[in-house]
Order: sequence, then C-alpha cells, then structure tokens
Amino acid sequence: MLRGTEHIVDPFDLGFSADSALSKSLPAQFYTDPSMFDREREQIFFRSWIFVGHVSDVAAVGDYFTTSVFDQSVVVVRGNNGEIGAFYNVCRHRGHDLLCDAGRVARITCPYHAWTYTLDGTLVGVRNADQVSQFSKDDYSLSPVGVETLAGLIFINLDTEAPSLAHAADGLDQEIRSFVPDCDNLVHAHRDHHIMRCNWKIAVENWSECYHCQIVHKPLATEYIDFTTFRIELKPLYQRQRMKLQAAMVETASTEGDANGIDEQASWTLLPNLGIQIVHGGYLMTAQWRPIDADHCEFVENWYLPTAEPTDHQRELFRFRAEYTQPEDLAVCEGVQRGLHSRGFGNGRLMVDADHTALSEHGSHHIQHWVAQKLMGQ
Repeated sequence: MLRGTEHIVDPFDLGFSADSALSKSLPAQFYTDPSMFDREREQIFFRSWIFVGHVSDVAAVGDYFTTSVFDQSVVVVRGNNGEIGAFYNVCRHRGHDLLCDAGRVARITCPYHAWTYTLDGTLVGVRNADQVSQFSKDDYSLSPVGVETLAGLIFINLDTEAPSLAHAADGLDQEIRSFVPDCDNLVHAHRDHHIMRCNWKIAVENWSECYHCQIVHKPLATEYIDFTTFRIELKPLYQRQRMKLQAAMVETASTEGDANGIDEQASWTLLPNLGIQIVHGGYLMTAQWRPIDADHCEFVENWYLPTAEPTDHQRELFRFRAEYTQPEDLAVCEGVQRGLHSRGFGNGRLMVDADHTALSEHGSHHIQHWVAQKLMGQ
C-alpha cells in the first residue's frame, strides 16, 4: 500500500511495472480520486520545478510578475543585482498579499501597514519598530522560493532544498539552445488557454506519445509532420521528441525566413507538466497543463518569438493549433477521463515495443512511473 493512504491501491499489485515493455497503465484511481490528487499537490507540485514565465517578463531591474502553484502565490522579480528572485507573495507582518499582476517597483511595500522590502526580500521599513521590544527586521525578510532559468524560461520550486533544475534536467538547456541559440532574447508574442475536463496527467501523457497521432491529428500528418519519423528518448526528468517536417512545410517557412534551414521539429516533456516545442528553430512554444482538481486542468500555450509581431507563417501556426491540434487533443483527453470513471475499465496495457518506434507508449509509461515513485515517497 502507499504510505499513509491505506484505501489507495498499490499500482504494482495491479500489473503496473517498472519495466515498460511488460507494464499495464496506472489504475484509474490515480486519475479520478480526489485524495490521490491531494497527494500529488503535496508530493509533486509543491516539490517540483514549475514553469512560470520567460526572462523577458522581468527584463529590467524592478520588473515583477505574480504567479501561483495552486493556492500558493509567488512574486518573481528582477533584483538590483540583475538576478531573478522569487518569494512567497505575502507580508511577514500580518499576512497580507504584497503585489498583484505584473509591473515594476523600486521596493515592495505592503498595502496594509506599509512594511517595506528591498527587491532581494530584505525587510527595511517598519513603522514604529523602534518602540517595540526585542523586534529585529532581520527576522522577517520575505520567505524565498527556489528559482532557476533554463533556456530563457523561468522555473520556481516551493521546496528550497530540492536538487537544482540544472542538475535534475542535465542536458536539456543545451538541447534547446542547439535549436534556439538566442532563446534568452525572445519575447512573448501569443497566448492561448482553455479548461480541459481531464486529469492533468492524461494531457501530459497524450503529449508524450504518438500512437494516436495519425488517427487523431490527420490534418497535422497531412500538412505538417511525418509521424513515421517520431521518436522519444527518455532522460530522468525529461523526454526528447524528434520528428521530420513535411517538405512543403519547410518550404513555406523558408520563404518567410522562419525555417533557418531546419527540417526537424523537436519537442520535450519536462516533468511534471510542461511541454516545450520548437517548430523550425529561432523561436519556441510552451504547453503547460495546470491541475485544478482530479477531473480538470487548465491548458496554457505561450509562444516566444524574436519580436512581438508574428510573421504570417507564425500566425498560421497559431491558427492551426487553435483550430485543429488543440481541439483534437481536448476531445480525446476528455474522452479518456470519462472512461476512467467507468467500472468496466480498471487499467489497460501500454503498447511499448522493443525498438521504441513511433507507435510505442514508453513516453507515457515514463511519466506514470515517475508519478508512482513520487506518490510512494521514493
């Protein structure tokens, strides 16, 4: 049994295996049970590196934005030393939130009693402090949150003792930069989002296999990608997905200067819930599935380009994603969630072949095994 959750079955008792070639999928309970979702909140999302933005979002000293991991509000800010910091977005006095949305500040001042902090979180201004016995401002700096950047993307971790992202995802920064050398200087150009009526893991697993691609994404297979070339390579914390683009797609992009001589699309899955995609090189897209509850997540897609004004070809990519790929994935992911509530399912067999071909689900198994380990305290 999983520790502390006697009513939750051990997946390894129901055919799930560390050996992907022999493994069934995780039991349906891992996708539908609210108590399992609560465990994920604590064991996964409060202890993992979560994508929150791009370095261009805090380009100048004092630039900040607020974000959250579930109900935990965080402020990300560019400090006076030029470094990016992150803190819980709460005043250490009486608990009022400090900042909202995004903007630029010289110092962080609480709107309730005006306690004031520098950009590195140090408490420097407290009215009437000299009249209060045994009070030291040094004891009430803002509570830090782990923050790192990778290929121009900003990540936070509520667990300040967690291994660094650079170590946990060793090699990922170099892989992305091999396609987008100037990733730090990109800017945000497009965002799309919607609510999905499915567990977040279903959507991430869907991103991480192509067994469904030629069935579900027929326009994508016809116009954009040769799915027979799809391959996934597994690393401890991420997956690398590579595939060839259709020749017509490369030719169209080249006429607008978007292709940079690249005929390959590269994508990555960074656990727990981020997809990163490069269509031609020179710019990138992030896809994130933010959990809401066991049956719902929010899908957020962001595009980072060399300029905030997209080319006609890039706008066509936005349109195609919004009109075809996103709705197609939405439909099948929500269909899976409905089915997982059926008493007639339980769990199924993952299709993993020895050569890890385009039709192999070893990427989905990789995610499921990682989740199972986290929830079992391994």
